[in-house]
Amino acid sequence: MHTKQRGSGWSIRLALWVYDCFGYMPFFILLYPITFIYYLKASNTRRALKLYYKKIGVKYTQRRYFEHLRKFAVVMTDRFITKCNPCAYNLIEDRENLIMELRKGGVILFSHFGGWSVVPSLLVVDNLKVNIIMQEVMKEDIKSIENRLRATQKTNVHILDLAHVSKLEASIKIAEALMEKEIVSMMGDRANNPKHTISVDFFGSPAEFNKTPFEIAQKAKVPLIAFFITYIKKQTYKLEHVKIKLSSDIEDMVKEYAKAYEKVIRRAPDQWFNLYDFWKEEAR
Repeated sequence: MHTKQRGSGWSIRLALWVYDCFGYMPFFILLYPITFIYYLKASNTRRALKLYYKKIGVKYTQRRYFEHLRKFAVVMTDRFITKCNPCAYNLIEDRENLIMELRKGGVILFSHFGGWSVVPSLLVVDNLKVNIIMQEVMKEDIKSIENRLRATQKTNVHILDLAHVSKLEASIKIAEALMEKEIVSMMGDRANNPKHTISVDFFGSPAEFNKTPFEIAQKAKVPLIAFFITYIKKQTYKLEHVKIKLSSDIEDMVKEYAKAYEKVIRRAPDQWFNLYDFWKEEAR
């Protein structure tokens, strides 16, 4: 599913300039006025988050809305700063058990929650290759910034952009990666094509999830692990991983993921970054 890209190239360039010249704290403070601009302008996001908070049973307030946008701004710009200086960040994780699982290869499920976009820069494990399967929907000015930073970054992460390869080529690359016990990573909560969705209960109403990574793990008989990355405080994130049990029924696997997703959302409701009508309530 494609949604309007949030953020702008000028705001990211400004944040990176402030960070380079003055350090993290001035940059962090700068995000308050930048957030306020979007607070005034983003009417579609406001409607979507009102529906979201109603769905999860949390009272919507203007202060909560502003803080939600501010957290999104922090994570959005941390995505770029972690590529410049990953050592300045702290990733809380059960590293020993996590690496033991990752060494086996398999499929990782990311979600549009918390700091999902910063982890590829922070979770560096020797001799482990991570292949992120995605379709870039960034604005061109933002994408150019990301590409420039990627070119200077030493990383074990490879991006496979579905906008530039055929379905057959992508399938071959995924199969080859899994055979080599590499990691294949995909979004679990958003599909690039409506044909690849499956609807399951999520906070009491049907919602569509991406069934492709579940099908890949099932057919290849490889581990399937959901990653949830919560923003804790400045330059600190916590990574939790949940192993999804393989089943002959794809729906059962997606339901297990959705239940795990609900738990992390209830702990940090202002870190949900599917900033559109996820349940299609307005359409109903």
